[in-house]
Amino acid sequence: MLTRFTVGNFCSFDKNQTLSLISGSIQNKKERLFKTKDFKLLKFASIFGANASGKSNFIKAMEYAQAAVMVGMEHPLFEVKKYSYNRLSPKNKDKTSYFEFEICIDDEIYAYGFEILIFQKRICEEWLIKLDKNNKDIPIFTRNIDNKQIYFNPEYLTEKNAERMKVYMDDFKSVSKKLFLSEIVSNKEELYRSNPKLIILRKLFAWIVRLNISYPDTSISGYDCFSQKNIDELFNALSSFKTGISKIIPCEISKEQALDKLNAEFRKEIEESIIRACPPECDKNDKDCDQCGFRMNYNGRLIFVTFRDRTPVFTEITFEHFNVPGVYFSLAEESDGTQRLLDLLSVLFIQKENSVFVIDEIDRSLHPQLTMQFIKSFLKLAENKNIQLIITTHESHLLNLKLLRQDEIFFVEAGHSGESILYPFDKFKERFDKKIEDAYLDGRYGAVPLFDSIYTPFDSESKE
Repeated sequence: MLTRFTVGNFCSFDKNQTLSLISGSIQNKKERLFKTKDFKLLKFASIFGANASGKSNFIKAMEYAQAAVMVGMEHPLFEVKKYSYNRLSPKNKDKTSYFEFEICIDDEIYAYGFEILIFQKRICEEWLIKLDKNNKDIPIFTRNIDNKQIYFNPEYLTEKNAERMKVYMDDFKSVSKKLFLSEIVSNKEELYRSNPKLIILRKLFAWIVRLNISYPDTSISGYDCFSQKNIDELFNALSSFKTGISKIIPCEISKEQALDKLNAEFRKEIEESIIRACPPECDKNDKDCDQCGFRMNYNGRLIFVTFRDRTPVFTEITFEHFNVPGVYFSLAEESDGTQRLLDLLSVLFIQKENSVFVIDEIDRSLHPQLTMQFIKSFLKLAENKNIQLIITTHESHLLNLKLLRQDEIFFVEAGHSGESILYPFDKFKERFDKKIEDAYLDGRYGAVPLFDSIYTPFDSESKE
C-alpha cells in the first residue's frame, strides 16, 4: 500500500510536494482504513484543483518514476521527456529532480527514491530505507553516482554472498542510466536463494511495476481484467449503471487476430506487457495465473488478455443492446461515458490484494451521478478489501463530508510563480458535518479558478 509519494522539480512542481496517505485524527469512517503496526493508511485520496493547477502533472510524476524503474534512462521515452524538469526557473535545468515512494510491504514501511538530472537523463542518487516511527531508520542500500559511493546493509546478506554483492556494487558505482533496484532483482537467483531477507527488493520492484496508472486515453491498462468467470458480474455492474447494455459477448481469438493492424511499436509494447503481467512466480501455482492479465483498448476494440498455464489468452468483448439478438456493438460504438465506465469497473473487480490505482480525471465523460455512484461503490468495497484509489477530479459534488473523510481530500493550486502546490483539506480543521462544496467553489480553500470579469468578443468590437 502507498504511504507517501514525493516529487520535486518536475513539470509544474518546483519544491518537493508530498501526497501523504497516513490518516489524520478523523474519527468517522474508520472502517475503511488500512491498519499497520505503526500507522493507519487511507485507502482513498481525491485531488481537486483548477485547470493547469498541476493535478495531472502529479500523476505524471508517479508514471515517470515507475518508468525509470522499469526501463531505465536509456529508453527513448526519456529523450522525449528530457524537458520535464520545472522550466518556470531556468536554473532547474541543472538541478536534480526528486522522486520517492513510501510503501507499506508486510506491515513495514520502506522509502525508495532517487534523484535525476532530467535533461541529461542521468541518475545522481538512489536509496532504499526501512522506516521506523521512532526515527530508527535503517538504510538497506544507498548510492551516490557523482561520488562513486555505494552501500548495502550487510545485515541483509549472508557472509557467503557478501563478496558477490560487493562485485555487483563495484560494477554499478558509475552507472547513471539504470537504477540499482532494477539491476539487482534480475537474473540473480542464487543470491536470493541464499539471502531470504533480500526478497524485499523483489517485492518492492513488483509493487512499482504493478502500480496501476491510468489517463482518460490509456490504451493498455494493467488493471485486473474481467475473465470469463466474472462476465456475469460485469454485466450486473453495467446494468446497475443504466448503460443500455443487455448482454456481453466474449469471444476468444488468436494472438494474431488480436494484434491485427497494429504498428510495430504498439506490438512491442503489448509483448512487454505480456511478460510483465505474468511473472515467473506464477510457476509455483497455476491458480496464480487467475490474477494475471491486462486490458487493451485500441482501434475501437476491447480485448482482455488473461493467462492459462502462463500462456496468454485473448478475448474480444462486444455488446448487445436492449435485448436485440444478433446485433453486436464494438467498444468504439459505445458512448464515451460507457467506455470510461468500463475502465473504472476494473477497479471494483480487482482480485489482487494491496493493489493501488491512480486515475487521472476520473470524471471525464461521466455524468456527475455516475462518478458519485462509482466512488460510493469503491468506498464500500474498501471496507473489506485492501486496495487503494487515488484520483484527480473537477467534480465538486464529491466534496461531501457525508461521503469522504476530511483527510481523503487534497487540493493543488498554482503559486505566485506558477508552481504547483499540493496541500491537504484537513489543514482547514472543518467540522465533519460542514457543507463544503459551495465554500470550495467560492474559493474558500483555494484550488479553483477565480475570474475578474467575463470576456465576450463584443467587448473588443465596442472599444474600436
